[in-house]
Amino acid sequence: MQMHIRVTRLYQYYYYLRYTTAEAPVIESCGRAGEPARRSSEVYGFGSKNMTARLVSHLVRRSRKPRSLVVGTGSTYCTVKTTLSTVRMQRMEHLAVLGAGVTLAERVFNPPLQAVNGNHCSGNSHSCGDNNNKDTNAAFELAIKQLNFLQSNDAAIWKSKTSARVDTKADTIKYLERSGLPLETVERLSFIHVAGTKGKGSVCCLTESLLRHQGVRTGFFSSPHMLSTTERIRIDGQLLAKDKFTEQFWKVYNRLWDRREHDHDMPAYFKFLTILGFHVFIAENVDVVILEVGIGGEHDCTNIVRNVRTVGITSLGLEHTELLGCTLPEIAWQKAGIIKTGSNVFTHVSQPECLEVIRQRTQEHSATLYEVPPTEDYFRSDAYAPIWQTLSQLIRLNGSLAIQLACDWLSQSGKRAHTPNEVRMDPQLLGGLISTHWPGRCQIVEWHGMRLHLDGAHTLESMEVCTDWFEKSVRDSVNPKILIFNRTGQSDFAPLLKLLNRTCAFDMVCFVPNLATSTPNAPSQVMVRFSPQMQVERARTIATAWSDLCATEKQKDAGQVYETLTDAFTAIWQRFPPATGNDGQLEVLVTGSIHLLGAAISALDLIDGLRCRTNK
Repeated sequence: MQMHIRVTRLYQYYYYLRYTTAEAPVIESCGRAGEPARRSSEVYGFGSKNMTARLVSHLVRRSRKPRSLVVGTGSTYCTVKTTLSTVRMQRMEHLAVLGAGVTLAERVFNPPLQAVNGNHCSGNSHSCGDNNNKDTNAAFELAIKQLNFLQSNDAAIWKSKTSARVDTKADTIKYLERSGLPLETVERLSFIHVAGTKGKGSVCCLTESLLRHQGVRTGFFSSPHMLSTTERIRIDGQLLAKDKFTEQFWKVYNRLWDRREHDHDMPAYFKFLTILGFHVFIAENVDVVILEVGIGGEHDCTNIVRNVRTVGITSLGLEHTELLGCTLPEIAWQKAGIIKTGSNVFTHVSQPECLEVIRQRTQEHSATLYEVPPTEDYFRSDAYAPIWQTLSQLIRLNGSLAIQLACDWLSQSGKRAHTPNEVRMDPQLLGGLISTHWPGRCQIVEWHGMRLHLDGAHTLESMEVCTDWFEKSVRDSVNPKILIFNRTGQSDFAPLLKLLNRTCAFDMVCFVPNLATSTPNAPSQVMVRFSPQMQVERARTIATAWSDLCATEKQKDAGQVYETLTDAFTAIWQRFPPATGNDGQLEVLVTGSIHLLGAAISALDLIDGLRCRTNK
C-alpha cells in the first residue's frame, strides 16, 4: 500500500511537470541528437508524456535493485520527491512569468524560479522586478553610459596589440587595490576557473546550477552579454539586480577616478567589469565564484586569483589568433595558463597535441590532470538510461565536465565525498543539470509566426554544433528557412559560411550589423570598437563572400545586406507575411555573434511595441 501511494505521487509530480503543454507559451530548446527541438513543456530535460510514463515505470520496476535512484526506499524517495517537486515549482513559476503580453526578451531570458537556493533565498531578489522601475532603469543606464567610455575603438585595440605587451595581471591587481579591494581579500573567496574556446560559458552555467542545487550560494562571472551588462555578474543564478549594479559601479568607478595618476589612468572595459565582479561577490558573501576567462587564460585579467583549486578547460580551437597564437598547441598553452599549484584540472579537450601541452603545464604546477568521461556514462544505469534520450545538447556536450568541476569543489570544501572522475548520478545532480538555463545557445523561441533559432556560435567548432542542431530541427519542415548572420572583427568567416551553406537551402539570407535600429542602441548594447559604418561594410564583405560561394556551388544567391535588424525583419515579413497559428511558421536562424542575438531580440521587441501602440 505504501509503495502504491509513493508511485501514485511520483506519477503526479511527473504529470505536473507535463500538464501545461497546450497552455504554455511555446519556447523550445535543443532536442536530443537526431531529433527536432522540443516544445516548452520538454525544455527541462524530460521528453513526451509517453516518455515520462515509461520513465516512471522504469524507475518503479528497477526499485528493488541497489541503484543510486530507488523509489521504494524512504530516504532516497524523499530526495526524488523533493527534486521533482522543486522542478515542478520552477516550471509553474516559469509559466506564470511567461504569460500573455510578455516581451521576447522575457521569453528568452526568464529561467525557472531560481531565487530559492536549496537552503536559503538569494539576497539578489530585486532583479526580478527592477526592470519596471523607471528610476532604477534610468540610474542603471547612466552608469552603463559611463562604463562605455572605458571601451576602446578598433584602432586603439590594434595599436595596443602591436606595442609592447602590458602586464595585464599586474595592471588588474593595481586597479583592484586602488579600488579599495586588496587581492588578499578577494582570495578569501573560493573559485572555480574555466578557460576554453567552445563551451566554457555553458560549462560554467551548468556548474553554477549544479552547485546551487546543492545549497551553495553562487557567484558567476561571464562574458559577453546579449542584452544587459548585468548578465555578466550573477548571484544564485540571477542577473545582478540593476540597483545593486549601479551602487557598486559608482563606488568602484569614483574611487578609481579620484585616484588617477594621469588623465587616461583608468582600467579598460573588461578589466573594470572583472574588478566590479570581485566587489559584488565579496559584498554578496557567496560561497564560490564560477569564473569564466575572457580571452585566453595566461594573460587574462581574471587570472589574478592564486587560490584556485578546481580548474576546467573546455574544447579548444583556433580563435583570437592575433593574441593567442596561430596553432592549437600555442592556444592550449594560453588556456592552460589558469592552472594553479596543486589544483585539480578537468578537461574534455580531445586533440593529442593540445593534451600534451596541458599535461606539461599541469606538471609544472604540481597539479593533477583528469580527462573527464563522456556525459553518457552517467546515464548508463537502468534507472537513468531513459533520461539520456531527453537531454539537450547543452548537457550532452558539457555535462560531464560540469559535474566533475562541481563535485570536485564540493569535495575539496568538505561538503560531499567525491573521487575525481567518479561517475555517479543522483536526483540532486540531475535537478541541477535539467534546470540549467543558458539563453542564446541552441535555443528556440516561437514569436509572431517565426520559430527563432538563437545560437551565438562564432567559432568553427561551435558553428558545427549549431548547424547540425538547426538542420535536425527543420529537417521535416516545409516552411521558408531564413538565415540572419553577422561576424564582427577581423576573424575569418569563410569556414562558417561554408557550414551554413551546406545546412539547407535558405530562402532568404540577411547579412546585418549588430544594430537593432538606426538610432543609438541601448547603452548595454553600444559597441564602441566598431562604428555603424564599419559594421555595415563588414556585412557587405560577408555578403560578397556568400555570393562567391553560391556561384562556386552553382546555387541561387538569396543574400541581402540590411543596415539594421529592424530593416531585416521588416523585409522578412514583407516577403513572408506572418501566418496565423502554427502552420506556415518561418524557420529563422540567427547566429554568428552573441551581440547579433541581442540586437535581434531588441529589434523584435521594438517592432512589437510599435505594433501594439498602433493597434490601440
